[in-house]
Amino acid sequence: MQENKSQNAINVIDRLKKALKIKTDIELSEFLNIKPNTISTWKKRDSVDFDSIISICELYELDLNEIFLNKKKTSNYSADTPLVSREVQFQYVRENDIASFLEILPKYSFPFINSEETRAFQVISNNMFPFIEENSYVVCEKIEPSAVENLSMVVAISKQKGLFLNRISKSESEEDAFILSSENDFFNEVILKTAEISELWLIRGVLSYDINCENRFKFINSGVKIINKFLDKQKHQ
Repeated sequence: MQENKSQNAINVIDRLKKALKIKTDIELSEFLNIKPNTISTWKKRDSVDFDSIISICELYELDLNEIFLNKKKTSNYSADTPLVSREVQFQYVRENDIASFLEILPKYSFPFINSEETRAFQVISNNMFPFIEENSYVVCEKIEPSAVENLSMVVAISKQKGLFLNRISKSESEEDAFILSSENDFFNEVILKTAEISELWLIRGVLSYDINCENRFKFINSGVKIINKFLDKQKHQ
């Protein structure tokens, strides 16, 4: 492992742990896939492995200026994403006072999300398997129906029809409507009029059922890139 000189290795390590929402050097070593005593060596030598830290920053979409130079971006975005588990999804869809309802939901901060409105919905079926498994959570950013691209993976909320997690495409046969399709042929397509969509959420990442275990996270940079490659192949067929 090649190490490069850093002016303040301890501060860089501390800022990286803070950005990743972890507390100990051992946890950080697991994220970096290095031996725990390596971080101690970095601190003693006042040097870090730039390549390793840059790679983890790219994976979790962390700002390199903030990690290395302590220059933070100015942002009014919320860091707390409400978790909508399967037990409360019916109430979420039907709730009129959604702001008050969100206050009672558990929340989690995701280092790769930088959006004003975010949600994490628990998956209640295997209709999108193998890309998204049942009981996992999808982390989403709000999007307008007019901005969504064909074959994107979304969570669509309809007060009349419920909550859907599907691939979305504009309907060619019906005006101002979308087709929601699944990866599993057992599930039928659903047609939603734009007027029926009360919320639309673009899936930005997938994480395991055990939400408290950072090491089981599946982030957008790995999982969704695989999805995008699959989509590109379909578009050119």
